[in-house]
Amino acid sequence: MSDTQTLIENRPPSVAALFLERVAATPNAEAYRYPVPPASGEGPDEWKSLSWAQAAERVYAIAAGLIELGVRPEQRVALASSTRVEWILADLGILCAGAATTTIYPQTNAE
Repeated sequence: MSDTQTLIENRPPSVAALFLERVAATPNAEAYRYPVPPASGEGPDEWKSLSWAQAAERVYAIAAGLIELGVRPEQRVALASSTRVEWILADLGILCAGAATTTIYPQTNAE
């Protein structure tokens, strides 16, 4: 067996597969904690949590929406966002749809 063949056959699972394994293993465990500004706009951020099952529900919806829009495996999907929990969920949705994320940060200029 060649070194290349060994590398291919023993490659680690995809990020999407690892996410799905974690959802199955610990659906009710906390997956993410993220800040949410208070409704009044005054005072410190509140912190909210998402379980793995709740995150999966959102990720599946994003993946299904992308597939419905015609996104196919290995296509690139641009994700323009600042760092936030929705970015993580969108990225996982893109990966679960079989596509690849191309990140565009708000600070990126047009050039």
